[in-house]
Amino acid sequence: MKLRLIRVDLPLKNVFITARREVSIIRAVVVELEQDGLRGHGEAYEDSAYGVTVEDIYAQLERCQSKIEDYALADPVAFWNHMKGTFQGHSFAQSAMDCAAYDLWGKMWNRPVWKLWGLSREAMPTSSRSLGIDSFERLGERFDAMPDWPFYRIKLGSRRDVETLRFLRARTKVPFFVDVNGGWTLDKAREMIEPLMKYGVEILEQPLNAYDFEGMETLKQEMKRKRCDIPVFADESWRTVDDFAKCAEVFDGVNIKLAKCGGLTPVREAIDKARGLGLKVAGANTVESTIGASAMAQIAPLLDYIGVDGPQLVDKKVGSGIRLDRGRILYPDEGGTGVRVVFR
Repeated sequence: MKLRLIRVDLPLKNVFITARREVSIIRAVVVELEQDGLRGHGEAYEDSAYGVTVEDIYAQLERCQSKIEDYALADPVAFWNHMKGTFQGHSFAQSAMDCAAYDLWGKMWNRPVWKLWGLSREAMPTSSRSLGIDSFERLGERFDAMPDWPFYRIKLGSRRDVETLRFLRARTKVPFFVDVNGGWTLDKAREMIEPLMKYGVEILEQPLNAYDFEGMETLKQEMKRKRCDIPVFADESWRTVDDFAKCAEVFDGVNIKLAKCGGLTPVREAIDKARGLGLKVAGANTVESTIGASAMAQIAPLLDYIGVDGPQLVDKKVGSGIRLDRGRILYPDEGGTGVRVVFR
């Protein structure tokens, strides 16, 4: 195989604000694997919360170049095992490489990855639509630009969280998926239980600091006392799949990230492990290009909830892949993850 690495900046249509950060540009590395005239693509983006930069991602992949290029791809699982240990815990770089391998493998067979895996779309969840923390005027504009979705993923963690829920609830009756990114104290989370129930929140993600498992236990007890059955999902509270067991003690589900798992090869095992612990499973990255979203969409039939609307937040086209029709995932007539890359 031939390896090509492309650094790309993805400017956003609007500044995206969470309790953790404010983003106007996503810096990413695109991995291209070529064999027999076919090309597969994967993507890894930097994330300050995990101390990952594009320079780190690029350096790790460049360091592995000879080992990658000496390999003839026939089976992405065998390739992942061939590269296992090479990335020394750098799962973001590993994920980009693995997703590129699956895209190439599917193109070799001229079939989508999800079909090669024997998955069915019949009970597949629809994608949520993401709304960051912002003024009511701008929130209204962004909501009005994409109305009638079946599910909205709302970032909270500001002083106006109750007002934000009230404002958005006046515009739609559909369920809300609230992601706090660890932005609440235990006292604030307690205060939010009743508003969450009142305004139709169906899922709550990472309300407290990533390491506050004791606080989460207290919060879950308070939710039970108030007869609040909203499932609480972990994201920042897990760094590796080994953390799932601890999360299962105080959370109801986990938000799976390809970059944290290390790609499509390990993610199916991660989902099985979560299910075995009695956890629900979501899959969502907030901001990414079509490359990353199309890879994530391959596991959609295995998930309870999914969010792959990142490309709609980005003001730069990197090619084609999956599309969304008010949350319904539309797969292209392409093999692999369905990506065709054209940088503009």
